Amino acid sequence: MQAGVAAGVAVLAGLVAHKVVTEHELHADKQALLAKQRAVVATLGVEWYPVRDRLEGEVLGAAGEYKGDHVEPEARTGAFRSQPGLYLRLRMAEASGPAAVRKVAADAKKDGFVGCLMREPNERGARGEIDGGAFADQPWNLGQAYSATRILTDEWVQAVKDTDEDLRMRAFTEQYAKAVSQEIPFAIEILKRAQFFVLLLDEDVPEARAFADGGPMTEEALQLVAHPTRVHVFELGSGKEILRLRRSAEARVIPAGERVVTDQEMRDAMQRQANNCTLARRVETALNGPSASQ
Repeated sequence: MQAGVAAGVAVLAGLVAHKVVTEHELHADKQALLAKQRAVVATLGVEWYPVRDRLEGEVLGAAGEYKGDHVEPEARTGAFRSQPGLYLRLRMAEASGPAAVRKVAADAKKDGFVGCLMREPNERGARGEIDGGAFADQPWNLGQAYSATRILTDEWVQAVKDTDEDLRMRAFTEQYAKAVSQEIPFAIEILKRAQFFVLLLDEDVPEARAFADGGPMTEEALQLVAHPTRVHVFELGSGKEILRLRRSAEARVIPAGERVVTDQEMRDAMQRQANNCTLARRVETALNGPSASQ
């Protein structure tokens, strides 16, 4: 009996010692990772933050009182449709402040609007594929920059501090390594090359709630119905707004051929693509017309 008790005490002591050592190692790993993160904030962060803040200022300004349609001569030449640029689309209701924009922008996707309006070859975008774009496709999805720089956010730092699992800690370490070696340098290079910022803000309409599945309003639901969309184009060098339009567009999808698409998800994707291409055509009409108000 005494031998059994002694063995039990030894096992318990071993477990306690293991837990203490593990917690000590986890704490040390956190401190090391956060020290590296602070170094990145002091280097790569100084390149990202000014660009982010300027773009967010333009988003919040565009979400304010609409000042009427306006098309500068620079927009009519169509340079922004073929030169390197950035693209962001979100619901106007989500542009309530910098924090709200950052939260939504990280998940923002490219859509059929750019595939139909831009002249840069982008076959995936023209087919309506979600986020159909790579380095050469224009404009570049700004949401990817927000996603790439997530390790620079206070939320990421807090998540690292709060973790109590070694496995999750390894995931954070891998996120950091990938962001520093690939994602952030790539994003900053794109931002430096960009000459225009194309922004779309979708205004909520009651008709879209029928497609929100009883949940909150979504961008995908709005794109299924006619609704006002604010289209803005800014020159990144000067900060000048060269295009400002507010348009509503809706198209009718007519099935053709022997095989009719019955899958609802696919039918919705086709409807969004048709609506977004119609919106692009309305913007193109304004660019080619005598005035933006037509």
